[in-house]
Amino acid sequence: MNVFKTFASSALVLAGAMLAGGSAQAAPGCDSLSQIQRRIVEHADGEVDVLRAFVQRMSWVDGIDMIEVKDDLDKWRAAIECHRQVASAAQAGAAQAPKAVAQR
Repeated sequence: MNVFKTFASSALVLAGAMLAGGSAQAAPGCDSLSQIQRRIVEHADGEVDVLRAFVQRMSWVDGIDMIEVKDDLDKWRAAIECHRQVASAAQAGAAQAPKAVAQR
């Protein structure tokens, strides 16, 4: 029983660390994004004028412009979705690990 508790708590800690560090680390097979690229994707779900104003404010920080946003926005959205799927799979795997050990 102690082995199970140790394994289960270790699996939960590992899963939590993976989820917490998801934005800092690139998930396997997913493109990594800067914080500004992530924020641009968030702003892109709203009005175009809000997105344009945000990109204009950030252009002096990151050197990004609306042409780059137009060209790369779909790729950035796909990368964010990829990170979500990897995190979801990791969370599901961590939830399944204690069940697998309990069945032994």
